[in-house]
Amino acid sequence: MSQVQKSTEMRIGGASIAWVTLYGALSGVTALIPFFPYVGGGGYLPLLCAFTALAPIILGPVGGIVSALIGSVVGMFIAPAAFPLQLLDAILVGTLPAVFVAMLINAHKKEWFIAAIITSLVLGVVGMFVPFWWPGAAAGFDKPQNPAVYWLLMAFYWLLPLIIIVSPLGRSLIAKWTQGTERKFKYIGFLVAVATANFLWFIPLCVPYWYMFNYSPAVSTAAEIAYLWWLPALAIVVTIIAVPLVEALKRSGLPKVQGALW
Repeated sequence: MSQVQKSTEMRIGGASIAWVTLYGALSGVTALIPFFPYVGGGGYLPLLCAFTALAPIILGPVGGIVSALIGSVVGMFIAPAAFPLQLLDAILVGTLPAVFVAMLINAHKKEWFIAAIITSLVLGVVGMFVPFWWPGAAAGFDKPQNPAVYWLLMAFYWLLPLIIIVSPLGRSLIAKWTQGTERKFKYIGFLVAVATANFLWFIPLCVPYWYMFNYSPAVSTAAEIAYLWWLPALAIVVTIIAVPLVEALKRSGLPKVQGALW
């Protein structure tokens, strides 16, 4: 069994700073690989998103988030089409997947559970009303022709995650399955955790673009529909990578990183 790191080397959240920076640099290179085009044009979401979502699983929550930020900054310089907003996109596109995955795989802990609930509710308010109701017409935004459809689609991105977080899935089962030894439950646990995290990610990923570039309600609704399949697809990619990697790291004899799932 792997042992938690207790050396005197410099660490970030329990992970070796060398591991954090190396993983960040390697994941940054994957920003060159397009994975999904932006709805409305202007760039693409890179494969980097999958590897930054994976970071908290293998480097712990803090080390994973820092590594994701490093990788995103690297990607920002080598793949500007994936980061049209530069440093802001390094956070929105590359770092937030790690933040939300860290939140979901630790939702069985009180502080993470509270943070996940607050985050879901805040994102729900933002997603339901910004920018088409607030600032709305004062800033040149029209309301969707069918608000009920818009709100129903948006509910997938905050209400569904909130339900999962407060259910036995979030409170215990995700942790039990991802940390367990039965492989099929590992796959289910990682898939549920990453898919839920990805749905939460949608609102801060898209709404700033809608506001800054004055997206029409029609394009925004199209984005809501498009991401309903793309975000689970991304979660499947992360899960396919995560389970064998976690199992290999567990057998490797390497010192375990505190908070990592191997």
